[in-house]
Amino acid sequence: MLSTLSIAPDVGDAFLRAAEAAHQVGSPQQFFVWLRLHFYRFLPHDLALMRIDAGRHGGRQAHVLNCVPLPKGVEDELADAGTRLWAALAEAWSQAGERAVQVDLRSPPFAAIGPAQQLSDSGFDHALVHALRHFSGQGEEVLVAFFRQRADDAPMGDNARCALDLWMPYLRFALSRVYGGGAGAVDARSRGRGEGPGAKPLTDRELQVLSAVREAKANAQIAVMLGISPLTVKNHLRSIQKKLGARNRAHAVAEAMSRRLIN
Repeated sequence: MLSTLSIAPDVGDAFLRAAEAAHQVGSPQQFFVWLRLHFYRFLPHDLALMRIDAGRHGGRQAHVLNCVPLPKGVEDELADAGTRLWAALAEAWSQAGERAVQVDLRSPPFAAIGPAQQLSDSGFDHALVHALRHFSGQGEEVLVAFFRQRADDAPMGDNARCALDLWMPYLRFALSRVYGGGAGAVDARSRGRGEGPGAKPLTDRELQVLSAVREAKANAQIAVMLGISPLTVKNHLRSIQKKLGARNRAHAVAEAMSRRLIN
């Protein structure tokens, strides 16, 4: 179970600015800049691997975003979405209960995979991996891995895993804008209400509650604003989290913003 990510007020403001900036990403260059200027504060990294399912016509695409030189030939291997390394990353995420997980490239099965060993030899021993399934539940729509190169490359810890967990909806949204992935395949009219295959829409009241949470209002404050009891607010939040597949109120806000349910 992941620990709770504690966000100070100034960091919270940075998170909201970064979340809003994700909606302006429209090209690979802008996505790279967004990662470096905004996302990097929450999850420092020197190499990012992104695999997105671009749908029936685009298939799976792998993208390599590196800030440091990579061994000769390894970038081509990493950019092949069908290699053993990508399969191993997906399997590690699945075995971790489909939560953010750190993998050690020096350990099986990565120790027997050529590109993983090339990365390890270059100082990338650990990767933080996460993914999101298609709304249909069939396969991963987005799979990401973040590496940090340093002499004492060490585990990134619970805070990094919590941060990545919180950021995944935004990564999916930005990647879908840039590469036309499956995240953009859900009809826009449905996305506006949070609907997808098998999903339930949020009610007007739930959207009001979620908007208040977005403004950092406590349950008691929301109750006064909407003329309902704090217990009713709590019940609404429980329903919102269930519909959005969110683990807490912060994750619910992140998911709702990525789907453009709230501003």
